[in-house]
Amino acid sequence: MSANVSAREALGIGIGRAVKSWRLLLLFYAFNFILAAILSLPIVTIFSKDVSRSLVGSKLLSGFDYRWYVEFIHANGPLFNSLLPQMVLVFVLYVSVEVFFAGGFYSAFSIKKRTRPGEFIAKGTSSFFPLLAVTLIEIGVLVLLYEGNLLWASVNENASRSALSGYTVFRAELWRYGVVIVLFIVVNLISDFIRAAVTLDDDDFWSKIERGFNFTVKHPLSTLGVYLGCSLISLSIIGLALLFSFNLHANSEGTVLAEIGVGQIFILLRIISKLIFYASEAVLYEEDQIEVIKVKAEMLE
Repeated sequence: MSANVSAREALGIGIGRAVKSWRLLLLFYAFNFILAAILSLPIVTIFSKDVSRSLVGSKLLSGFDYRWYVEFIHANGPLFNSLLPQMVLVFVLYVSVEVFFAGGFYSAFSIKKRTRPGEFIAKGTSSFFPLLAVTLIEIGVLVLLYEGNLLWASVNENASRSALSGYTVFRAELWRYGVVIVLFIVVNLISDFIRAAVTLDDDDFWSKIERGFNFTVKHPLSTLGVYLGCSLISLSIIGLALLFSFNLHANSEGTVLAEIGVGQIFILLRIISKLIFYASEAVLYEEDQIEVIKVKAEMLE
């Protein structure tokens, strides 16, 4: 069964809205820049002490030296371990702010009640804990999926030691990878539209979860189409960034600056792909809910 709006239409509208949302783009870029600075400055300090005043620095411009890297990690291992709590803190902060921004983004791209810039923070705050709960539930399910994958892998490993043929074991491994990938996509897909429902609907928490789950199950082709379309956009951006990075050989300060520029463009494009993702899901979900409301109103007349 298809939704009121097709996946192609939702993606088209989402792309149009995301490209026009330059304020949201700059806001999220600034957030990423600040977090990256917090995490990278201590690491840059460690590297600069070891590299900046030696011949190693100029050698590394012409290519990565794995032997130097092994020696560097061996000599500075305890120092990197001391940064672990800071990295964990930054990760927790990143997830928290991502959840906060998700509420603001869904609301900003809402059809029923477009959020003004001043209301972005209020909506992100009001939907923070419900969205965080959905995220934690998703993580819990993915952890169970990971544990199940490890158990299945151990079964296949034991089978490989028995009299089973190599082809049979290989086919079992293909099944394992295929099932795990499909289940990961399903869990991620359902969680995404539950997040949309939690942010965009006015109801109690569990009713929103049920509505988001039922919407995904009811419209598998449309929801999967939007999910895969947004994933394809993200993968294309990553592929282009890697292509440019591989073609830029850091043999001078100019090419190093060029690589930094490519990295910043990559971040901006990744943020645009995130905005497309939120906008497309909001369009697909809300258009269907508006149609449901119309049908219920007609039944009551």
